[in-house]
Amino acid sequence: MWRLRGCLKLRCESWGPLPPPLRCNAGDKPRRPSSACRAFFLLQKEANLANIIDYIDWRGDIDFTASPFNEIDAVILCQITYLNFEGLIPSEFCKKGVTLRQIAQSFSAAPDVEDRSDTGALINRETFDLFIKAANSNRFGRIEASGFVNKIDLQKEEQFAAATFRIRKAGKKNPSVCIVYRGTDDTIVGWKEDFNLGYKETVPAQKDALEYLEKAASFFAGRISIAGHSKGGNLAIYAAVNAGKKIQNRLFTVYNNDGPGFSEGFFRTEEYLGIREKIRSYFPQLSIIGMLFCHDSVYTTVESDNEGLYQHDPFSWHTQALNFVRKEDTTEQSKFIASTVNQWIQEIPTEEREVFIEAIFSVLNSTKARTNSELSSNIFSSAKTMFKSYSRLSPQTRSTVGKVLQLLFKVSVSNIESSGLSTALGFKD
Repeated sequence: MWRLRGCLKLRCESWGPLPPPLRCNAGDKPRRPSSACRAFFLLQKEANLANIIDYIDWRGDIDFTASPFNEIDAVILCQITYLNFEGLIPSEFCKKGVTLRQIAQSFSAAPDVEDRSDTGALINRETFDLFIKAANSNRFGRIEASGFVNKIDLQKEEQFAAATFRIRKAGKKNPSVCIVYRGTDDTIVGWKEDFNLGYKETVPAQKDALEYLEKAASFFAGRISIAGHSKGGNLAIYAAVNAGKKIQNRLFTVYNNDGPGFSEGFFRTEEYLGIREKIRSYFPQLSIIGMLFCHDSVYTTVESDNEGLYQHDPFSWHTQALNFVRKEDTTEQSKFIASTVNQWIQEIPTEEREVFIEAIFSVLNSTKARTNSELSSNIFSSAKTMFKSYSRLSPQTRSTVGKVLQLLFKVSVSNIESSGLSTALGFKD
């Protein structure tokens, strides 16, 4: 692609081809995006500033017939699925769903628009702006949505949400379907379910993800893609692997965006190996969440401009015209954190993992907060309550918690010494 150098001097680089010619109407001659628009986008990329919002500015007028659905489109749908669409997207699957443009109009006019667009303390607050921009674009505006589910079950310790998007192309009888699973939201029960992955073979959201896929596949014809960010990526892979041959044969791509992994044995199963080539996993250069547990050795590393854990946020991932900006591999810090945490988890007996996780969340739940936002809004009072709750734990439970934390410290020190990462990680002798 043309890359800007110096004073508007162009030269060919490996950024992929220019976007296809555009047509406004059937009889129009092909046209390219304006030179000003193209130059602006390239200047941003030269400075490594382009993200998923810039992508819509650049590619938003190009429909899916001219440029097929890609990894950036999948992440955008994953991100907007963090919003509260209850009552706006039908809960049932529909052959003719509501378009994103129509949903955006209803969303913006809703009396509770501020509450609906509040994604909490840990999800980027630009998500609503991203949705509005996407919905008003030619590329995303005509995508049809249905089958929205948002389930919180405190008894089962489950947080599950999903939506199905249908993408029409000119000349195609059956629109393609993209099923999107929401990642962990602002709820504390959602985080509890994530931690439960550390000692349970399956969690309720995984089972619901599989059931959701089976229902969607029986209702819609044509090929299916599945996508998810964070825990949603884990759910996407789990559902795809366990769906059965009939559905797997219809799968086109499974997009896992920095989702945590599985047990080592999961990746050796016939079911996983049968669809391995359809799975695309993307991790930021300093991935932490995505490197939890075991994962496939084949993945794509994405350039991010955030620091540490905040690289989990897709808004920080750098985009090009057709894909994310690649890095050769994750950083040494990412590898160190992953190896340390995963070794720590493996060395803790399953029973002690359960005791540790239950103790931590019993302390958190003592604050009566249901979300991380509620917990952080009154942090001093919450800390006081949690300290009292911890002191009331049984001596045996406190002993287990202390033992587990001591093991984490021991493993961390051992890994620093054995890997020679003290300098890279900023530690001094």
